[in-house]
Amino acid sequence: MTDTDPTDSERERAFVGYGTHRPKLDDKGRLTIPARFRPGLADGVVVCGWFTNTLSVFPEREFDALVRKVRPTANLSERHMAFFRLLVSGAEVQQLDSQGRVSIPASQRNYAGLGKDCVVNGLGERLEVWDAEAWDRYSAENLPVFSEMEGTSLGIEF
Repeated sequence: MTDTDPTDSERERAFVGYGTHRPKLDDKGRLTIPARFRPGLADGVVVCGWFTNTLSVFPEREFDALVRKVRPTANLSERHMAFFRLLVSGAEVQQLDSQGRVSIPASQRNYAGLGKDCVVNGLGERLEVWDAEAWDRYSAENLPVFSEMEGTSLGIEF
């Protein structure tokens, strides 16, 4: 691929970022997206349920690409269809407001068990939103796994 390949430039534009932040949900269910993540989300976002009872915030074009990849698998089995239906039907398309917030509907807050204190993790091309207590438990439970992993078991050489 060349530097002008549209696929490369789309990937670059879809980058959201890395890191962990701890914003709070306001009384109207709005979550402030940390400023460092906003440039990758400026063209629109999709908030959807994700694995481990979390939410994901995708750049809209990144979510559209995911849907295009998943759609052909929906007919493989009822389980695949259920995943596709739940992923797409629970998705909310939005724009960040002037203060960099997204509205988290009650159904999504309930799914993710979100209280006032949240954790937003940058995972490269998307954000993951956790209830703060759930994230603290998850990270404490999985820290030994992280500490024990060797790069070679992941196919990575350090």
